[in-house]
Amino acid sequence: MLDVHAPLTTLPRFQQVRLILRERIRGGHYEAGLPLPGERQLAEEFGVARVTVRSALARLQEEGLVERSRGKGTVPTARHAAAPARASAQAVQTVRGGLLDNIVSVSMRTRVQVLEWKRMPAPPAVSAALSLPPGAPVLKVVRVRKFKAQPISYTEVFVPGDLAAALDRHTLQDTPMLVALAQHGVEVVSAEQTLGAAVADLDVARIFRIAPGVPLLRVSRVAADAEGRPVQFLVGLYHPERYTYQMRLTRAGASTSVWIDADQS
Repeated sequence: MLDVHAPLTTLPRFQQVRLILRERIRGGHYEAGLPLPGERQLAEEFGVARVTVRSALARLQEEGLVERSRGKGTVPTARHAAAPARASAQAVQTVRGGLLDNIVSVSMRTRVQVLEWKRMPAPPAVSAALSLPPGAPVLKVVRVRKFKAQPISYTEVFVPGDLAAALDRHTLQDTPMLVALAQHGVEVVSAEQTLGAAVADLDVARIFRIAPGVPLLRVSRVAADAEGRPVQFLVGLYHPERYTYQMRLTRAGASTSVWIDADQS
């Protein structure tokens, strides 16, 4: 349920609903060509009045994200129906001495809670990222990472199904995923990463203890082994006040650091 008294936002309820629905549409949450849930269902999900949902949908229509018609409901427009969010910045890093080593270092100084661990057929965006056939078996892991009891990130990670044995749920409670893969003989040597923005939906807002619609840092990363095989696809949402990326750009190369607030080592 939306809470207009929650910290970090003064957005009206219809704006919070609009931002969450916009993020879902852009991220391919709703199946292409099919209408969104009805106003009554959305109102119940968000804990708001139907008029609030109607106002949010009207704004989405003005943005060209949805089309609304009597008898068909509200349908995402073709150009947005299942298009994953594009990044505002992109970086390719090597593991040794680069961003991935830094990420592992941060992981060792934090605690992780595994919310979900399941085998499933790969959704279209996942199969494309991992260069797998549509519907190929993958392992999905959803985690929340905390520093000093404060949640700093929410991540959904997918790996090819044949690597699931290296990443049992118990191991991932204590071991960074890249380390667990290395222990299984899978050495990640490079990654392609995109950085962008997202807004907190209801579940993530509850985990971060913020209001729905608050802007977050969004990271999408595909990691590959020495043969160039994609072995990990990660989509992460990061608390903007607790997690920082810093990049130094030079003609000769670049170094990238990542740290959590009050832990800038």
